Amino acid sequence: MAAMEDDKKTEEAPAAPSSEGKSSIVKWAIVGAILLLFVGIEVGIAVFFVGKLKQPDAVDVQRLQMEAEKQAALKAQTEVGANLAAPIEITVNISGEEGRYLKCGIQLEYDPADEQLGIELEARKARMKDIIIDIMSSKLLSDLMSNDGKKAIREQIVAEINNTLPEEVGGKPLGKVRRSYFDSFVMQ
Repeated sequence: MAAMEDDKKTEEAPAAPSSEGKSSIVKWAIVGAILLLFVGIEVGIAVFFVGKLKQPDAVDVQRLQMEAEKQAALKAQTEVGANLAAPIEITVNISGEEGRYLKCGIQLEYDPADEQLGIELEARKARMKDIIIDIMSSKLLSDLMSNDGKKAIREQIVAEINNTLPEEVGGKPLGKVRRSYFDSFVMQ
């Protein structure tokens, strides 16, 4: 009987490892499938976030450009330029207002590196005064009283004076007037 029992154990013993081996393979296959699923999910998440990270780069470049432009504009506003030796003084009748007149002084600002521009502006002072008189005498009282009107006048003065200046003098670029200012402004 002991021999029979040993035979049964030997017969059962090989049978047990084969079903145990099959279940072990199934377990490893399930674990492998789960690992592949996790790896796939991680790759998907990585691709998604890398795509999201690349988009702000374009926005960052645009934001940096805007900040650089703002800084350049701020520098241009705060930078002190060269001025005429003396402001251009004018007195004009106010358009549409009988008996009222405006007396003001206008100062022009340009880049200090443009030394030749300063010489040209001084040489053309009579022409610039005529341009400013034409501009100021054509303005209504409402234009002269409002800040927006004064700003528009200053911008118009700069544009018209720059239009009369030559591009080059002696083969070198001349430069442009950057801003105009009211040195004095009296209406009566």
